[in-house]
Amino acid sequence: MKVSVEQLRQFRSQHYDPTRQSPSDTYLDKYSQKEFSDDNIAELFHENTKYTEVEDFRLGPSAGLFTRETSFQFMQAKLAPDYRGKEKIELPAPEEVDERIDAVVASRRSNREHTGEGISLQQLSTLLQHSCGKTGEKAVGEPEEGDPVTKKFRAYASGGGLYPVEIYLTIPNPGPNLDAGLYYYASESHALRVLERDEDIGDRLAETYGISADIYDPLDSAVTFTLTGTMWRSMAKYGPRGYRFILQESGHLAQNMLLFAEAMGLGAVPLAGYYDKKMNDFLNVNGVDEASLYTVSIGQVDGGENDDE
Repeated sequence: MKVSVEQLRQFRSQHYDPTRQSPSDTYLDKYSQKEFSDDNIAELFHENTKYTEVEDFRLGPSAGLFTRETSFQFMQAKLAPDYRGKEKIELPAPEEVDERIDAVVASRRSNREHTGEGISLQQLSTLLQHSCGKTGEKAVGEPEEGDPVTKKFRAYASGGGLYPVEIYLTIPNPGPNLDAGLYYYASESHALRVLERDEDIGDRLAETYGISADIYDPLDSAVTFTLTGTMWRSMAKYGPRGYRFILQESGHLAQNMLLFAEAMGLGAVPLAGYYDKKMNDFLNVNGVDEASLYTVSIGQVDGGENDDE
């Protein structure tokens, strides 16, 4: 393998020259230069989401409302969009997963070779509960009348416990008691909401990706999770910094899915190579108040356990 010594030196260089400007033909050329430029969107994002003394002064009033005001605590506890009115599918009780965490972490690898078989409600219930389901709750404030309001906690970290990441499921291949279609996971009740049933949903999902089917074919998966961010839910409390928290949260959640899929003998691969507008249109979200962030495809694999209950 031929390696450019000059390119390696360039990568290792920590030289910063704010006046240096040069045309770039590729991202490799552009972003290995180590200088800032006005059209570097990533740099603008990083600079504008930094936490500083000035930003702390601005955040104080907003963040304080969420921590001191009972009404805001109640509102925060009830932030759980559930697509009410849509058909609801109750999930069975999840099964225990007995694999040792160190063994699961050591064996986890991205697996793109899925068999095209569907997933059962039992498998889906176990995967969802352990990776992103409700794991606890506590009372919030003291209401003057009525039942106490409780704050639910889930299986992954979330800035301020706001849980701005939503979870959609595309089922391209029918499983036992589960049609092909688009679903939403309601973690509060550990149930699915049916957004649409469509036997061609897999083809529609595949059109959202900019990935060759030779590399990965979403039609072979049992379920593809699309994680979206409801930006306002975090930024109302944390300002621009909240956008970082949403991205971090999607990573926490996705890693849980990858690890529990491995523990259950399923193949899983995280994917971000989709066209944002196509994916947002596919989910019927507007891309501003709520937008796609990340996807995780999970499928049956040769030699894995396929629970057909």
